[in-house]
Amino acid sequence: MLETKGTNGKIVHNLVMNSREKLSIDGVKDIISFDENNVNLKTVCGDLYIEGENLHINVLNIEKGEVELTGKVSGLNYLDSNNNEKSTLLSRIFK
Repeated sequence: MLETKGTNGKIVHNLVMNSREKLSIDGVKDIISFDENNVNLKTVCGDLYIEGENLHINVLNIEKGEVELTGKVSGLNYLDSNNNEKSTLLSRIFK
C-alpha cells in the first residue's frame, strides 16, 4: 500500500462525503467485509464501520489505499486501534 504522509509526518487518512450519497476514503489498508447495508474497512486510524442502504463499492484500490462507495450513508464508526472501543466520527474530530 502506498502510504502518503502529511506535513506532520503522520499517515494521511481522509473521508470526503457528498450529500450522504458518495463517500471517498483514503488510508485504507484492507476491506474486512461488505454488503448492501455495511462496509467494514481497516484504515490507518483503526477499523471503520460504515452503515447505510444500497451501499456499493465503485472504486477499490488497496494498493493506493483508496475506496469510493455510493448509497445512502447513515453512520460512520471507528473501532479505535489503541483501546478497541468504538468511537463516532464526531467524537474523533473533537478529541
